[in-house]
Amino acid sequence: MESTQPLAWLNGQYLPFSEMKLPVWDLGVVAGASLTEMARTYRHQPFRLTDHIERLQTSCDALKFDSGLSDGQLQQIAEHLVQHNTALISDSDDLGIVLFVTAGANPTYLGGGELPGPSVGVHTFRLPFEIWKTAATEGVRLRIPSVRQPSDCRFPLHLKSRNRLHWLLADRQANEQEPGSRALLLDMDGRLTETSTSCFWAVIGGALKTPAHNVLNSMSARLVQEAAEHLGLQVEKTDLRPSDLADCSEAFLSSTPSGLLPVRSVEGREMPTGTAFPVLNQILAAWKKITGTNPLAQILHDWHSFRQEGKKSLTHERLVCADRLAEDRPNSCSIAQ
Repeated sequence: MESTQPLAWLNGQYLPFSEMKLPVWDLGVVAGASLTEMARTYRHQPFRLTDHIERLQTSCDALKFDSGLSDGQLQQIAEHLVQHNTALISDSDDLGIVLFVTAGANPTYLGGGELPGPSVGVHTFRLPFEIWKTAATEGVRLRIPSVRQPSDCRFPLHLKSRNRLHWLLADRQANEQEPGSRALLLDMDGRLTETSTSCFWAVIGGALKTPAHNVLNSMSARLVQEAAEHLGLQVEKTDLRPSDLADCSEAFLSSTPSGLLPVRSVEGREMPTGTAFPVLNQILAAWKKITGTNPLAQILHDWHSFRQEGKKSLTHERLVCADRLAEDRPNSCSIAQ
């Protein structure tokens, strides 16, 4: 196997990533019935991979999916892929690490007899920092669409699954309302939940608040809480409604692949702090102490080449912001006007 190709693992075999595929009769394809996990590397080292694998196996136990593998076996596979695939990326890049388990074969397509078991896969991908640059420099604009977060009685929302059609529809509607914006969903009771890829955080009355119900049991949320505890910041998991954002001085998103991204506006309302994000900057600094990397700085590390490629005209303010972040001085940075 050529060493220049990223490796993946599927159903007991290592293979080139380009050859990784699921059969059309797999319920992961037919019904979106699969559980997944997303980890990442920092400085080419897997970060808390054990915790991610434990969450995946807990999800499998809860829904009676059988990976057929122990935590240690999954970890060994993932670490082998990381070791091979990090050699194919630059020193300043990192990898996303994906693990998934499907519900197995659809008997309608295959008929009677013994059916194949679940598909189990592990693969990596280079984290696409370039697609997060606008969010990092200008802030994320959020819209609340009519599409709602499903009720937890339909399936456990705290488990990470690939059943995400409602998110596709929600983000599409948000983009139609305001091009470039992302969806922040309400649940059936009108409470704020999360975006399609991230946890939502709001600074209200000096406390850092995040929705408590109908949201993913998020690893990035745990990391934000850990960082806040290091800083002595008050963190509250609570019910939040759109009306509560009238008192919000600052907001941001957290996710495993991108880390932390500032929120510029919700429903067209700009954050009252303007372009400064004092709490986010503190969290970024603590995040770096925990992971060894300032995720916002990493997104912007190649701003010189980004400008030269002509993909986007960067204002002077954005260049200053990127320069300061690249030097790992997060407290000196504000979002560009």
